[in-house]
Amino acid sequence: MSTADVSEVAYFARLREGDPVTAPSWLLRRVPSPDGPVDELLGRDGVWRPSPMLAATGRGELPGPLKPLVSVFAVALESAVRREYEAVSRALARQRAGEFPLRLAVPGYGSGYLDAEARAEMVAFLTGAPLVVSGPDGAYRTDGMWVWPESIADSVLATGLPPEDELFLHIEDRAFCHPEELEKVVLDRARFLVESAPRTEGAERVREFSVPGMPPPPTTEERLGELAGWHSEWQGRHAGSTPYRAEEHPDDEDYERHHVDVEASAEAETEYTAKARQIMGLDPKTGRRVDL
Repeated sequence: MSTADVSEVAYFARLREGDPVTAPSWLLRRVPSPDGPVDELLGRDGVWRPSPMLAATGRGELPGPLKPLVSVFAVALESAVRREYEAVSRALARQRAGEFPLRLAVPGYGSGYLDAEARAEMVAFLTGAPLVVSGPDGAYRTDGMWVWPESIADSVLATGLPPEDELFLHIEDRAFCHPEELEKVVLDRARFLVESAPRTEGAERVREFSVPGMPPPPTTEERLGELAGWHSEWQGRHAGSTPYRAEEHPDDEDYERHHVDVEASAEAETEYTAKARQIMGLDPKTGRRVDL
């Protein structure tokens, strides 16, 4: 790859093994400036920052191929990262406020293998989240949903294996981000969880089944019941303003009953989808799970 000056922004995807170009692990760009080209990396938060990764990969110092991207496609990838991070930010705000039951991670390994860069990113998360307690049994940290012994980071570095699958999926789903600070009541709850955990091998996971003072999270059946109620309410709300075109659906015997579903405006569809996702425990704008 040439390091010569360019007259416009050049985009590249750096791929891990198995990455499709449509979902690269890293999105990079080379931006012209009066002092020469500047290389940048798109962070998981959707912010471009200066980075030596592009040049280092071009010199063969980092593994993985570089794939040039047309700007339209690269900008679409950039927009997708930002939309996803907006959902992450909404979930992190709820974690910061203590809206989720806490659960204590158990030592052990998940599936897969982490390369050196993935290990570093995982360790940064595990050792950088707010501190719960530090004592003879080591340090414990929390992100407002999971609580874990910091020693898990040592295992990741030593073996290259990720933490248990549930925790690993949660960390990936949060784009390796955690709240910088948590409400004191959240830290107090996490401390109680650590102190109440049995010290015997193979003990059942210690967890809160609901946020203290709050009812437990709804079951799937309860969520589906609430969803059915919302659907009926939504249909009634829009029945009078939704066009009725039975003549265009002569073979649909149920058209009269569900014509709102068929003919609803884009605004009405958006209204229904956002609340339906919220009822089912998903991010209202993206449909991402928030309770992993």
